[in-house]
Amino acid sequence: MPGPTTRSTIVQRSESLVADVRAALAAEAVAVQRYTYFAQVAEIEGHTEIAVLFADLAQSIGCVAHGHLDVLGDTADTADAGRDVGETRLNLATSVAGAMKDAHEGYPGLASAAYGEGRTDVASWLTTLAALKKAHVAKLDAALRDLAAPTSAILNGAPGTEETSD
Repeated sequence: MPGPTTRSTIVQRSESLVADVRAALAAEAVAVQRYTYFAQVAEIEGHTEIAVLFADLAQSIGCVAHGHLDVLGDTADTADAGRDVGETRLNLATSVAGAMKDAHEGYPGLASAAYGEGRTDVASWLTTLAALKKAHVAKLDAALRDLAAPTSAILNGAPGTEETSD
């Protein structure tokens, strides 16, 4: 009789389960943002108790989402090309790829559709978000490069790394 099945073994065996966990993560992420927004609206309207309720729920759901990320991080070994959650280097690389896609495909496509529908206000907003995503790519990519070569700052005489003589 086989031994107990671990969470990571379950996820490794079922692409369907991985897809379902990814969908649940997406739903929880949306719920966190909605509840956070609702808390701000309630606070502005003077409904402090309801604002606290929404903020507490957002935090709770955020913990659920982190659990989903843990499960996804356990989906396979590091050689698996489908794995996109794990150690910091992988998380940065995945984030760069996602932000690049948003910056170069997602938001420009949405902006084009908005322009096509005559919604220049929405298109302008989406174009701004594409630029924001490009800035995110630059920051994430720099962090990834720094992580790949942590001693380069010292070797290149970065500020604060100079040796002093007594």
